[in-house]
Amino acid sequence: MGEFLKRMLKIFRSEPDMTKMGFLSSFFTTGPEDIVDSEYVSIDIVRTDEDVAPVLRDYKTGAVAIAEDIYTNKQIKPPIYSLERPVNIFELMKRQPGETEYAKVGTWFARLVKVLAPAFVKMTNMIKRSIEVQAAQVLQTGKLDLPDENGVVAYQLDYRPKATHFPSVTIPWSDPSAKPLDDLEAFADVIRDNGLRDPENAIFSATSWRDFISHESVKDVLKKDSIGLGVLSPRMVNNGGKYQGYINIGSYRINLFTYNGRYINFGDTVKNKFIMDNNVIMTASMEDLDFRLVYGGIPSIGMDDPFNDIVPERVSVDEVYDFRPRVYKDQRADVFFGEVKSRPICIPVSIDRFGCLKTVAD
Repeated sequence: MGEFLKRMLKIFRSEPDMTKMGFLSSFFTTGPEDIVDSEYVSIDIVRTDEDVAPVLRDYKTGAVAIAEDIYTNKQIKPPIYSLERPVNIFELMKRQPGETEYAKVGTWFARLVKVLAPAFVKMTNMIKRSIEVQAAQVLQTGKLDLPDENGVVAYQLDYRPKATHFPSVTIPWSDPSAKPLDDLEAFADVIRDNGLRDPENAIFSATSWRDFISHESVKDVLKKDSIGLGVLSPRMVNNGGKYQGYINIGSYRINLFTYNGRYINFGDTVKNKFIMDNNVIMTASMEDLDFRLVYGGIPSIGMDDPFNDIVPERVSVDEVYDFRPRVYKDQRADVFFGEVKSRPICIPVSIDRFGCLKTVAD
């Protein structure tokens, strides 16, 4: 029987939707001064409080002296992410996704670009997820514990937030006798007193949200007003977080969100949730937060022809991400390498304006 005709249909790619990831890192902003070419970044933090002025018993005694504001300096070394995709020149002879076995080979350079282009997208997406992991760790623990390729913690940083900003409830929210509204109001008071701003956002894990809305007291005050989306910061919309409405508790109005984002640690197959079970993150409004996504310096010896003309040494994406791509070759091994480096660090400068409540008892 003769050979039948074949037609290659349009390629299908099963890949995650990156627009549904990044909700937590959207709380951290990057300004022009936050992309540096240094090994360390340093910041001075000045703290004042809500003191009032006293009256004088006698004007003849003169003015009352006030204390100098207290400031602290933090010096931070950003972690380094570096990924590469090796391409042996014999790989360029293979059929690529979407091609037929009769596809025209074309130039070797064009085929190399076709292999490296999706690899660069994959590597930059992996680093974006790593930034989201940083944001998730900071917002839930006040610390960073970042693993290497073997799953061993290789970078640690403790921002030393107040322990009172990471409490546990007395009665688990899964218990019908729990009072989640009282727990949230007491938690909001702590953040307000220390952070000097009213908290406005609460971000729930799936389990904490399920337990929260199971209480009748919550159902009575929950406002499912979709119009409320209009008052949210634009950065909080369309990046994976789901607005669930708002509640008024005490003197606070709290916007409620859930976030279902997941990630897989390098070399593993287990899906992890960015927000851990039984956690509720609470923050002040984005306008009242000074959370920064800072990028450290990465020296480079540059690239050879023809890549130095077509591959930029630095790529900024949406004025948020800073990547350093490079293509180089090992001529002896007949291998090209596509490489992406970045040195992001999430810094919660306004350390007292957020916290994380555990909805299970210790």
